[in-house]
Amino acid sequence: MKISVLMENTASSEKYLCRHGLSFYIETRKHKILFDMGPDGDFLQNAEKMNIDLSQVDIAFLSHGHYDHGGGLKAFLEVNQKAKIHMQKGVFENYFAHDTNPERIRYIGLDKSLKGNQRLVLHDGDYRIDEELEVFAGVTGRICASPANDSLFVESEGQQILDSFQHEQNLLIHQDGKNALICGCSHNGMVNILNRAEQIIGKSADWAVGGLHLKGMYEEDPGSAELFFEKLADCLMEKPCVYYTCHCTGRAAYEYMKEKMGEQIHYLASGDVAVL
Repeated sequence: MKISVLMENTASSEKYLCRHGLSFYIETRKHKILFDMGPDGDFLQNAEKMNIDLSQVDIAFLSHGHYDHGGGLKAFLEVNQKAKIHMQKGVFENYFAHDTNPERIRYIGLDKSLKGNQRLVLHDGDYRIDEELEVFAGVTGRICASPANDSLFVESEGQQILDSFQHEQNLLIHQDGKNALICGCSHNGMVNILNRAEQIIGKSADWAVGGLHLKGMYEEDPGSAELFFEKLADCLMEKPCVYYTCHCTGRAAYEYMKEKMGEQIHYLASGDVAVL
């Protein structure tokens, strides 16, 4: 399978646009997949530069209900007339980020005007598309879950409470006896997501692709951040899995973990292509 990065916080060259967000185009033997749509329609320009025709995508997935992954949903619906977009039923709730520097509360949810679109498929938990594509949600456990989650809230009964990320889903791609795990931000923690994937497939995933949500955590306490990065790296290295990370991981966290994990971890930027 081949994964092309249509949008990420950084770019592999000046040729490509970069934004705070994520979008992958994935080709498998059976499918042309769009996984997340970035914060706006700019991923379409990168796709054109990479000679990718998004009108031919036959299925799409939205990892969770934050704008940096689903802000380009309307743009995709306009250029592609056939693909269903699969997501969890909670993606259209009201989501907020409580920033500390500067101190403010930001709405980070999706455009609610799209909620009734007939091409959106809302799921409640796990589901399977076919022998190649399988999706799971509702990950429990908080081993090495990022403290950066502590600034993310959802509205419930008129109050803002900490988000438990029940709207987050993860894609498993099965091909030739190998398994690739595709994630958005891994808010539920990559270790916990991988553990759940192992329960489903009966063995470790061969690849895990997506953000680790480490950017901005412990900004005033770099020592604590490094201790967390080291613990997470140790947990990830226990699994026979190669990691491709990006977006909310942050370059500082990636560089620290790269030094420890070596060729077991790689970074993906806008314009990059990974062949698994």
